[in-house]
Amino acid sequence: MWPSAKTFDWYAEQRRSLAGGVRRLVPAVITGYFALSSRREANAAAALFKAANDLAWNTGNAEEDAKKQEEGVRGLRELMARYPQTAAAAEATLRLGTLYYTVGNYDEARSIYERYLTKNPRGSIAFSAGMGVADTYLAQRKYDKAVETYSRLIDQFPQEPLLPQAYLNLARAYLDMKKESDATRLYGKVAETYPNTGWARYAQSQVRKLIRR
Repeated sequence: MWPSAKTFDWYAEQRRSLAGGVRRLVPAVITGYFALSSRREANAAAALFKAANDLAWNTGNAEEDAKKQEEGVRGLRELMARYPQTAAAAEATLRLGTLYYTVGNYDEARSIYERYLTKNPRGSIAFSAGMGVADTYLAQRKYDKAVETYSRLIDQFPQEPLLPQAYLNLARAYLDMKKESDATRLYGKVAETYPNTGWARYAQSQVRKLIRR
């Protein structure tokens, strides 16, 4: 059970003879594109809403609830396949990856995130999906892979608002590898770079723990 976005190079003669027609056509093409895009986004959002409701289904009947939740998972997968470039598909990726991670199916969670990254290496949730990949490695104690992935994210997304979390997770991986000096260095960097934040306070508390050891 599951837990609760060819340019035509016309010949000169064609350009002169068709210029008026092109000027009339372009606004219609643009309007049609955005209308189609809006419909896709709306349909994808509706599919996401239904899948989320199915996943949250809770009547107290274990068999019925499990069936509904499986429908929700199928709904997320179908949404991602049918509307891959929509905002709803990005949200579905995060939801589905988190579901698999929560129940301990780390390989499947990583597969979900990596599939998104293969198609959208700089997509709207590329950093979050990358964090998901790294987190699955950390959960499986594949520390070298986790360190490599967190480090790559830090290099690739220097302006990411959630970057401190990557530093903290990387520090945790180092701690699990018994590399306390590397972890302490990262905690110090977070405390210095992001002062007066929850991340900084957590990093400082971890340093204090390491000192007391």
